[in-house]
Amino acid sequence: MKIDFLGIGAQKCASTWVHRVLSDHPEVAVYPGKEIDFFSYFYNFGYEWYEKHLGDISAAKAIGDISASYFSDIAAPDRVFRYNPDMRIVLSLRDPIERAYSNHLNEVKLGHVTGQNLEFERGLENNPMYLMQSYYAKQLARWLAVFPRNQILVIFQEDIRDAPFEQAQNLYRFLGVAEDHKSWFLEKKVNESLINKNTRLDHFLKRLGKLGRSFGGREVVQAVKRNDWIRRLRRNHNQIELRQVIPPIREETRVRLQDMLANDMCELAHQLGRKDLPWPSWSALQQRSK
Repeated sequence: MKIDFLGIGAQKCASTWVHRVLSDHPEVAVYPGKEIDFFSYFYNFGYEWYEKHLGDISAAKAIGDISASYFSDIAAPDRVFRYNPDMRIVLSLRDPIERAYSNHLNEVKLGHVTGQNLEFERGLENNPMYLMQSYYAKQLARWLAVFPRNQILVIFQEDIRDAPFEQAQNLYRFLGVAEDHKSWFLEKKVNESLINKNTRLDHFLKRLGKLGRSFGGREVVQAVKRNDWIRRLRRNHNQIELRQVIPPIREETRVRLQDMLANDMCELAHQLGRKDLPWPSWSALQQRSK
């Protein structure tokens, strides 16, 4: 069976939430590790390699792959269409400036940014992709040139924050699966800017989980990971909030980025048939234009 839906990103825009609320739906089969990146980075491995990772999908009504690298990849839309012209596309977005800042925090977390570049403004100079990936309309245009609009569902991280169950229902409806499912992850907050104080402890816990899964205890491992007490213990004793360490965006930087992204945001609203967008950057832009 062919994969029939994709979560294409954008990066740092709730793709983890999309993956989690689909992973435990009884009528959905989705790659367990998220981000297999076939249509962006591993296309040369071929369809057989791509499809064999899903395992038993006999009971699934929707079969999917959530890889945030797809949205900005120039070649991905044509590759996806060639594989399955009926592919359903899920695109999640957030305020483009907040996305860029979150992108920066993730690069810090990964150790790709150090020293003076820890400041967001220096990070912008160091990594042009922060801003490039926030030009949503430019990237969406490539997908709309290949797929009809009714095959693309656009959801906003801000709407997920305010009404997670309604947004999950919207997602399930789009994929043609039962809308009354309530995922355990529905109202969980994914904090991408947490880093581990003790990396050895984190590696030990990950190895322990891997060992448990190898002995057939996957459900037990998942139950432990979902336990609120375990999550709080891990967070309180071995994690630190990067936003407490990295300086926030300077106001003059925010205004400059609003100006740079203004036309793209207006074009995105036009592409989506909307009069507004649920973002502080959009609201500030509208206020300044009056």
